[in-house]
Amino acid sequence: MAALAGCAPKIVEVTKIVEKEKVVQQTVVVEKEKIVEKEKIVQQTVVVEKKVEVKAPEPKGSVEFWGHDQHPLDLAATGFVKKYPNVKFESPHPAERGTKLRAALAAGSGCPDLYWAEATEAQEYGCNDLLTILDDWLVPVKDDYHPAKLAETFIAKTGHYIGWPGDISVSGYYYRWDAYEKLGYKDVDWDNLTYDEFYKMSGDIAKKGYFTLCAPQGWTALWHFAMHQVGGTGVSKDGQKLMVNTPEGIEAMKIVKGIYACGGGLDTGWWSAPYWAAIQEGKLIGDYAAAWVKGFWEAQIKTPDKGMGYWKIAPFPGGGAVKNRTGIWGGAQIINAKCSANKENAILYMQYALGTLEGAALCGGWGIIPSYRPYLSSSLFLKLRSPVTGDFALNEFWAKQEKQLSPNFFRPAGWGTIDTGLAATMPKIMKGEFTVEQGMAEIEKLVSPDFERAKCKI
Repeated sequence: MAALAGCAPKIVEVTKIVEKEKVVQQTVVVEKEKIVEKEKIVQQTVVVEKKVEVKAPEPKGSVEFWGHDQHPLDLAATGFVKKYPNVKFESPHPAERGTKLRAALAAGSGCPDLYWAEATEAQEYGCNDLLTILDDWLVPVKDDYHPAKLAETFIAKTGHYIGWPGDISVSGYYYRWDAYEKLGYKDVDWDNLTYDEFYKMSGDIAKKGYFTLCAPQGWTALWHFAMHQVGGTGVSKDGQKLMVNTPEGIEAMKIVKGIYACGGGLDTGWWSAPYWAAIQEGKLIGDYAAAWVKGFWEAQIKTPDKGMGYWKIAPFPGGGAVKNRTGIWGGAQIINAKCSANKENAILYMQYALGTLEGAALCGGWGIIPSYRPYLSSSLFLKLRSPVTGDFALNEFWAKQEKQLSPNFFRPAGWGTIDTGLAATMPKIMKGEFTVEQGMAEIEKLVSPDFERAKCKI
């Protein structure tokens, strides 16, 4: 035995040996089938355990997306299909997609795999348990997303996430710098401009035949912008209470009244034919708008004589009760309805388009600002420019505006009902038929019945 031990091969496996129903731990060589001991041959049973890694099946099939025309998620598809070549991306852009989705949800079939949902849509459908719960995929990476947008994917009633955070929808004041200079406003300190200064400047420019923003009668977006600026919210965080007739709501309406009173607003429909004509002719030299308008503006402002290269963006005016120099307008998320056919592929698409640098960059090139923070801090985002704004550091500006987003602005189910009361009452406030305080009380009175029906009751 000593001789045998001295020339024993190196240990390569530790196994279990079965002998006469007794398990004895020994060190053996796997390739050896016999061990010699005192000239007795003992037959050995050797059990070798090895881990086998099973490769996940390659995704295949299709994924169908419903969104508006000229959509950033269509751009992300170019990278997605390269990563998953066996998955077909379909994007039909159906007319009346919102109505069509409601019908499919009611029928329980025919739903798209992906839908670009505004916050209130997602909140309503999520409240009614019509959407896939995304906790398993989103919670592990939730710190990668802006808290304000993450909150819009969360249903307070159920405690679950039902959407993938999309566009953060920061906003600013777009302006024609060359026109302002020609009109005598070359040295405007946009970073510190107050509303009182803006009112005065806007009124003076209006007397010269130009308009500083779009302001049709009952333009509710202006109040929502201002409400965000003063740190308010139209509906409480849990979605149970209207917050319109509050000190913040009143302050927001005072800002809006000042905008209308100075006379600088163009009274025409937003993005109507007269709107674009005024932009291209250089009569409308400014406007309040979100970052996501970039793609639409680039489609309308294509040559220098129409203004291409002469636009810049500034923070909203400040001063007084203002806490934040930006606002939220739009800013959707991706949802997956339970009645869709390809849940797994839908979640893969969410993770790619709005959860990777590559996907977010493809979406962001169109103009939305994905809320994926690793992208927001990357050169892919910060170096982006637009022909409309020329060499203006566009996304460096938006990165600063992102820091101005309010954590107290919420859009749960029922939030959209506020617009009905605003649109009906704002013109009366502007004309002096109501004081601001009376008008806000009237708006809340008008909205309350619809809000109570639409809210997500806990």
